[in-house]
Amino acid sequence: MLLGGVPIDDRLVRRLAAILDRRLGNKLDHALLFRAQIVALTREEKETILAALEKAPPDLEPVRQLLTADEQWSVRRRL
Repeated sequence: MLLGGVPIDDRLVRRLAAILDRRLGNKLDHALLFRAQIVALTREEKETILAALEKAPPDLEPVRQLLTADEQWSVRRRL
């Protein structure tokens, strides 16, 4: 699925949903349930995800790297 514009494997999205707060975790769970191909994220949601991934299990490291790279690209683009 595209999570905030970043391609993330559904299995990793499921793991990510489990470590997030209820609101954002439910959003991801519902996207998986309905087999959404694209999930839009607000800037705050991306920041919440990145904060949660700082202490995440090693299998979620690729997600953190992709979202961090995407955030850095977005910041450079706004300059």
